[in-house]
Amino acid sequence: MTAIVTNDLRFRYRTDAPWSVAGASLQVEPGEIVLLEGESGSGKSTLMRVLAGLAPAFHGGEAAGEGLIAGVDLRTAQPAEIAQRAGFLFQDPETQVVMAEPLRDVAFSLQCHGAPAETILASARTALERINADHLIGRRIDQLSAGERQRVALAAVLAPEPALLLLDEPTAQLDDDSACELVGELRRLADLGLAIVIAEHRHDRVGHLTDRVIGLRHGSLVSPKTTVPLTPLASTPALTGPPLVALDSLTARRGERIVVRHATASLQPGQVAALLGPNGGGKSTLLRTLAGLEPTPDGRLLVDGLDLTASGAESRVPLVAFVPQDPGRTLLCDTVRDEVLLGPRTLGCDLAVAEQMLAALDLVHLADRNPRDCSVGERERVAIAAAFALSPQLLLLDEPTRGMDLAHRATLVRLVRKHAARGGCAIVATHDLDLARACADRRWLLVDGRLETAGETP
Repeated sequence: MTAIVTNDLRFRYRTDAPWSVAGASLQVEPGEIVLLEGESGSGKSTLMRVLAGLAPAFHGGEAAGEGLIAGVDLRTAQPAEIAQRAGFLFQDPETQVVMAEPLRDVAFSLQCHGAPAETILASARTALERINADHLIGRRIDQLSAGERQRVALAAVLAPEPALLLLDEPTAQLDDDSACELVGELRRLADLGLAIVIAEHRHDRVGHLTDRVIGLRHGSLVSPKTTVPLTPLASTPALTGPPLVALDSLTARRGERIVVRHATASLQPGQVAALLGPNGGGKSTLLRTLAGLEPTPDGRLLVDGLDLTASGAESRVPLVAFVPQDPGRTLLCDTVRDEVLLGPRTLGCDLAVAEQMLAALDLVHLADRNPRDCSVGERERVAIAAAFALSPQLLLLDEPTRGMDLAHRATLVRLVRKHAARGGCAIVATHDLDLARACADRRWLLVDGRLETAGETP
């Protein structure tokens, strides 16, 4: 049975709005892996939600056209019936987790699919093992890194063994080893007859896996674009003089657990560090500590000669600006423009810089939209624009290219370089080595709580 058949499928979130999915006619067979390629906001996630039966059932809006998922009619089937056939990984998997512990969360997915009670725990454990996440069993999900939470969400989607997988940015928060393991597992599942549709900006990770690539522009299916890699940044020599940023034997804690131990590092004015390391290695915790959001049990942080160790997060702004890994949770205002202008208005900064950031990050056409109605990549750009608008000395970016297409990644690189050229510093936590090479001149490697700062970007 064909996994997906659509004919002139359309969807929009409001009846007075343009179609977010504009006449998609698509066929996907069992065993086939299809990659959806498109810019941020092109409709990839919306198409996935329609195919999963979530739009308009949960999101509201208006749908038209025809669609069959493993023989089930999208127009008449209930979402629960579609979910028995199609497993869907959200672009922001932290919103997909239900239970407090990984094994229980995957087991809950199996319970919802009516799996026999006596098989549930074993099947849940097997699903976690298949994506090398069984070592997370017994941990609290709210204490996991974003990449670890993504693996738990993937296991919950894979465990019921659906006929179709819909994966929205499945490698966005995974380190290279985890992404490679996932790709191998997806290829094995496809060889067993599973149909897989992937929306992914990291074509370098999944391109070799796919049988077809389909482009999406303004909600319409088109021929895919050829991707062009980011241009690496030439390394810069070490500078003399006092550092702008100094970590002096800094210890970072998340909850009751010490995550980073005695980190010592410094950046001269104009330097950018790529913070690398595996999922769960402590990158996000270190950035949150530098931003004042986590306690500092030991050591010191100095920025521009000021000791910020005992300062709270609010008092570090605008000297330090932080964009977290899930910036959608931090958005406060009802329009994109107000969100980007909020910090400068509150602190009396130059509003012209904020307006420049709206233009630089391609947000002017979204300025009057509620940021929570934007795509994940668009929300990421809103948060980044708000951080740059503060003109900080130290910019902290945690996985800033999540949901971001190549053109906007290149824009981000240019902005980080300009920030450095003006004498600022940045620390960019990322699994995207192309981004690291393009915008950073220093490499900080964090593994098992130990920070190594020797070497330039790879």
